[in-house]
Amino acid sequence: MRYAVSSYAHNINRRNAAMTIKEIANSLGVSTATVSNVIHGHLEKMSPETAQLVRKKLEQYQYIPNMGARMLAKGDSEIVGVITNYPNREEKFALQDPFVSEMIAALENAIRARGYYTMLRAAQTAAEIHRISQTWNAVGLIVMGLQANQCRELIEATRKPIVFVDCYFDEGEQYNNVGLDDLGGMRQLTETLLKLGHRNMLLVGDQPTLWGVDALRLRGHQQALSAAGIAWTQERYFCISKDRKRRSEDYRRLVECFRRRGCTACLFISDYYAVEAMDYLLDHGIRVPEDISVTGFDDNILSRIIRPRLTTVHQNVTKKAQAALRMLFDILDQAVEEPVSLTLPTRVVRGESVKDLR
Repeated sequence: MRYAVSSYAHNINRRNAAMTIKEIANSLGVSTATVSNVIHGHLEKMSPETAQLVRKKLEQYQYIPNMGARMLAKGDSEIVGVITNYPNREEKFALQDPFVSEMIAALENAIRARGYYTMLRAAQTAAEIHRISQTWNAVGLIVMGLQANQCRELIEATRKPIVFVDCYFDEGEQYNNVGLDDLGGMRQLTETLLKLGHRNMLLVGDQPTLWGVDALRLRGHQQALSAAGIAWTQERYFCISKDRKRRSEDYRRLVECFRRRGCTACLFISDYYAVEAMDYLLDHGIRVPEDISVTGFDDNILSRIIRPRLTTVHQNVTKKAQAALRMLFDILDQAVEEPVSLTLPTRVVRGESVKDLR
């Protein structure tokens, strides 16, 4: 009986084991070259029927190409490195942010479509990023969320082609970067609230001194207020912690703040924080938008499933990822002579989280 069980398990494992190209070719009665050509997308010299037959067999046995062998054969890497930078946040929480995970998924899909592989790291320090840039065997890097000075240092530290995403530089500086019209998006969102009768608002972020993306969103908010004749003061900004364990207390203080100051709306720097705050408000009997209006920024999956639906600013994450990868391969193909900075548009998405005060 023991032998029977052992033999059965062995047969099961054998059926589930990865097949080699030679075994797949023999099972179909084709050459190993034919199977290899299908794997690598070289279909010019075979019939569609043969290609489809090989694909079905590869899917049946869940065949995964040996990346190491491919790189040794070609003498080159087929890896695109993706690095996100979220200092002072635990790595697992950084990747749980819906915007970050959506961006990474979009990048992975775009990289896969090019026939390349993705290597990912959620870095927490500039030193870690420098170490990765020098040790990874990647054709190029896509780096998200660095400060301007860190971008300069990284370019000096590695010879690899780099495209930055959501990295913002001083005026007059030019690097390969794909960004968003963060300033215009927040200005439009603030203008939307002003038209609905809101004049006493709080901007809510997670940095004592805003920089990069958040600094641009602050400027857009300030511009809209100024155009409406409303003076900006530092009291109009409320800072919450990046530490999830401390934010419940921060939201308690936020409630005290908007009640004390008679605020009618809280504009969160991201959907992630807006939805988290709405959950806190609901648990404490504070209604959105009846008691306080709430907005976010990004239009990620959370904003679409929360009730009431969140009023937010939309950005097309898929287009951002595709643009970054296209820029990287233009650099690799030497199709660009000067650094390119691309700014993608935004638009306000109206949900039910803002009260009409008119």
